[in-house]
This record gives sequence, structure tokens and C-alpha cells, in this order.
Amino acid sequence: MKPKKIKKLKKPGKNWRKFWKLGVDEFNTQFFDVNKDGELIATEGHHVYNLRDIAKKYGTPMQVVFPFIIEDRLKDLIGYFNAYIKILGYKGKFSYHYPMKVNQNKEFILPLISEGANLESTSANELWIVKKLWEGEKFNSKIRVLCNGPKTEQYLDLIEELRGKGMNIVPIMESLDEVERLAKYKGDIGIRVDLNVKADSHWDKKFDRFGLSEKDALDLSKMKNLKIMHYHMGSQIKTQKSIFDGIKHAFSIYKELQQKHPNLDTLDIGGGFGIPYEKKKFYTAKGVSSQIVKILKNLSDKANSISFFSFFLSYFYVLISSC
Repeated sequence: MKPKKIKKLKKPGKNWRKFWKLGVDEFNTQFFDVNKDGELIATEGHHVYNLRDIAKKYGTPMQVVFPFIIEDRLKDLIGYFNAYIKILGYKGKFSYHYPMKVNQNKEFILPLISEGANLESTSANELWIVKKLWEGEKFNSKIRVLCNGPKTEQYLDLIEELRGKGMNIVPIMESLDEVERLAKYKGDIGIRVDLNVKADSHWDKKFDRFGLSEKDALDLSKMKNLKIMHYHMGSQIKTQKSIFDGIKHAFSIYKELQQKHPNLDTLDIGGGFGIPYEKKKFYTAKGVSSQIVKILKNLSDKANSISFFSFFLSYFYVLISSC
């Protein structure tokens, strides 16, 4: 009599819902799930979409965009800042600038514009997309376009062209060469300062070579049209302390610059918020927004001036500007 074969127990499959954190509002995954066949699905209202079937039909790579999520996130962000500005009695105003480098597709950009977003480009290619949207009357000339990133001749020429046509466009100077080229620029301008501050982030500061040194920035000749001071703390910032330390140090430079450039009125805070894929406890946009407004109000009150600031969330660029 042959002994019965012992069936091997199958190892349990990976829990993809948990691995990808599906169904979590915090990560915008509340509309995604895995069906009984292990296939990724997306739900919108009463519609269920099998993404594997869509990929087979239309091919890959494939991008899934929920415009209403984008709109809701921006409305939340604007709501946080405006609420704390009112509660804390801060005299500045808040505005939001979307960084084009995140996603250049109009299906992503237009929902943000519809909710009051301004735009920020970092290259001639991104600015060309802004130009096409503007010429197609997808947004009006009241929207402000900030131009960060190293300026090639093509980039600078396009900035000059669009300003001449009436676009509200502000180049952010990142080198002394750009300062020289934009010395006669007729519109508002800004500068990026490479702060002597290291953030706890995935962005290694030794590779972040953009911006004027603090000394070069403070040594600039008087510019009547200098309106914005910009800096970037790094990507995937892990701690609130890094964000707040950067703001405090940047404000000290901003305050000195304001003495020579009296029309300077905006502190543009750059940096990428971290995403807590592994940590259970992490800072939130709501919590950070309240502290940023509180810090700026205290610093502004002591300096007897109103400041503005902008910063990166994991997906957004934010700007606070003065009255």
C-alpha cells in the first residue's frame, strides 16, 4: 500500500492591500482595491474599473487620474492656511503654485487651475506647455507663473517673450549669470538662495548646487523689482523640525535682503514633504500649515514686516504672499 502524498501548504500571498496601503485617504488610495483574482481595481461612484483589463486594451505605461481628488486636496490645503491666517491674525495672504515638474498633462493641471492654483515651471519645456495652455485660453493673465530652475538661453528668451505678451511671469534667478542677464528685466523678479542648512531628507545637499550663496545674495546691488526670495530644503523631508529650522534661517536672510531691496515681500519656501510609507506616525499638511503660519507671524511681528512663503508638499508647491 502506497503512503498518501502529503500536500504542501501554499504560502500565503503577499497582502497587496496592506503593501500598497490601498483604501487609505491619507495616501489618496481610498478608491483602489484588489479583487478576488488579485487584480487592481479602481472605484468611482458606482463604476468599477479593472486596471489590468484597461492596460491590456490600451497598453502601458498607463496613468490613472482622479481630477476630483486633486481638486479636493488643493481646497483642503488652501483652507488650512486661510483658516490659520485668520485664527492667528497673520497679515499676509496665501496663494498656491503648482510645480509643473510633478505632472505636465492638462488633465492634471486644469483641475488645479480651476481651484485657484498658480503655476511654477523649472525648464523651457515646462514653460512652453504653460504658453500653450495660456494661448488656448485655459487660464487668464491674473495667474502668476514662477520660473525656477537653471536658465538656458531658450528658457530666458521664452520668459521675455511671455512677459512682453502680458503674462504675469516671475523669473527666479539662481546664479550670478542669470542676475546679469535679468538686470534690465521690467517685471517682478526673484532669487534663489542656497541656505547653509541641512535638512533630514533624501536630498543630499552636496548635490543641491542651485541658488546663490547667502553671501552673494546679500551682496547684490539694489533691485527695485526684487519681490521673491526662494529656497529649497530638499525632497522627502522626514521631520517637521527640518522644515521649521529652514524657515527660521531663511527669514533671517530675507530680513537682511529686505533692508536693501524694500519691495521684497515674499519668502518662497521650497521642499518636499515626506510620505509615511513605513512610519505609523508622521506629520500632516494641516499640522505643518498651522506651525508655519505661527512661526512666520512671530518672526514678522518681531521684525515689524509681513512675509510670505511657499513650500513643497509631496505633490504641491505652496506660496504665501503679502497684502
